[in-house]
Amino acid sequence: MIDEQGHVHSACLHWDGLPRCLWEILSAAGYPQPPLYDGHDFMEDGVRHCSVMIVIPQHPLNGWEPIVTQVIRHRLLDTWETTAMRAMTTFCSQHPLEVVLSVFGLFPAHDPANPLWLDRMANVDTIATLDPVGVLQMTALCLDGLYHLQTFQRYATAQLVDQAQALHLTV
Repeated sequence: MIDEQGHVHSACLHWDGLPRCLWEILSAAGYPQPPLYDGHDFMEDGVRHCSVMIVIPQHPLNGWEPIVTQVIRHRLLDTWETTAMRAMTTFCSQHPLEVVLSVFGLFPAHDPANPLWLDRMANVDTIATLDPVGVLQMTALCLDGLYHLQTFQRYATAQLVDQAQALHLTV
């Protein structure tokens, strides 16, 4: 949905990617609705940019504080994916007990040397024993999301190179 200011509002669940992974994590944690992404394009110094913000609201039952994530990149698709990845990383870091013995505990931490991440990785065999199908599904979903992110970033980089070449020819 596009509002009168030109902002795109979406739950981003219309394809498999990191926004879908984020929603899987949040729904398992008891959130009743997926968060909405608010994105808009803008020009800065002749270069197209895209800003996306997502707010994971205060949890309806246990009062977790909202998580606000904003990312600025160059295309809407890669910005949605990057924003979801950062929001997932923040959620997993802020709520380690919710993810430690779930398939979501396999999602990468911001810092691989983080003791909470190392503890989650020490429980991989337990998680795989408790929910082998879930582990496979989450692994495939995250890999697919990362593939989408890489593809969208490749398109954005190609677009920037084209813009830089056009600018160079004009100068």
